[in-house]
Amino acid sequence: MIAAGGAIAIAVMFAIAFIQRGEDPAQQQPQPSAERDRVAASILFRVITAGGISADDALRTIRRDARIAARVTADIDVANWADAYARVASREQRAELLELAVQLIVTRNQPIPVHQYALLLDLSFGLGFQTDQLARLRELYGFDYIDHAKDARPRDADRGAGTLPLFVRGSRDSLELLRVLGIEGGASRQAIISAYRRLAAQHHPDKVFGQPETVQNAAAARFIEITQAYEALLSIYRE
Repeated sequence: MIAAGGAIAIAVMFAIAFIQRGEDPAQQQPQPSAERDRVAASILFRVITAGGISADDALRTIRRDARIAARVTADIDVANWADAYARVASREQRAELLELAVQLIVTRNQPIPVHQYALLLDLSFGLGFQTDQLARLRELYGFDYIDHAKDARPRDADRGAGTLPLFVRGSRDSLELLRVLGIEGGASRQAIISAYRRLAAQHHPDKVFGQPETVQNAAAARFIEITQAYEALLSIYRE
């Protein structure tokens, strides 16, 4: 009885303290699912708006099609937020988020800007999939990308870098592909991943956005070239 009475008294004291501070005890620690939804909504918002969709339309898409009602934080770093999402989500949930991002931006049945594709790459990396998962989704949904810095020319009109599909199997000599990533001689899957991440960060479209067209064109062509080589090499170097 004494122990029970003491426990009740302690509970009452905590409740009074929360009331005095104007806080709800249930709100002190966000529920994991609510936090995942907030991070997921923010990531989707960033990816969708990168394609030129207005903020209002992006929010409506997230609410209606993704059925996520969480609040959104704009102007986030997709790679960092994807990494945060990966820490509180299962592999299945991470795969679902990446596929959902693809579904929400290809529903218009139009090629997506290379800037938006770059964000999908960031998302895939942050979720722990590199680009393997994204390459499979490209094949599944059949979506393409365009280089908006070149007046929205399709990639098959680009010189050199845009003539091959991103996910190819053995269509170019592996040594040539390794040289594209700056790797000489033997290589491993991890070395390929490391080289690509370094080059992708260097030539990411965000780095030159707003600069002269010639600078954007060169960076976009290089970014596409190294991404093609990277995904082709991943299909060769399985482990």
